[in-house]
Amino acid sequence: MKYHIYRFGHGCKWMDELKEAADYFNQLPTDGKYTTVGITDGSYAVDVVIKGQYAEGQDFLISQDIRQSKLFEENPEKMIGALSNLYEAVGVKAEISQKMLEDLKDLANELDHELDEM
Repeated sequence: MKYHIYRFGHGCKWMDELKEAADYFNQLPTDGKYTTVGITDGSYAVDVVIKGQYAEGQDFLISQDIRQSKLFEENPEKMIGALSNLYEAVGVKAEISQKMLEDLKDLANELDHELDEM
């Protein structure tokens, strides 16, 4: 698993280490440019945390894209763990990240139940 940091106008940078990716993301300015950190695994990638103008007045905005991602669909438990680590590393407030993680656990249980019915 790798991490990608994208900043509009500057392109995308890939990093192998969570701490390095979080530190790089956190040092980028919070301004009008779309800035995100995400998870990349194989040929799939998903933005996870957004900051700047697109964070809607908050320090960070948790992207909802993970819900429809192949990464989550194929291995929800692995992604929930990776998301938890990334949220903590970049400094997303616990009450915000815990709500998202609980929602994803519920979604994973629904997906598992749907597979059982097939």
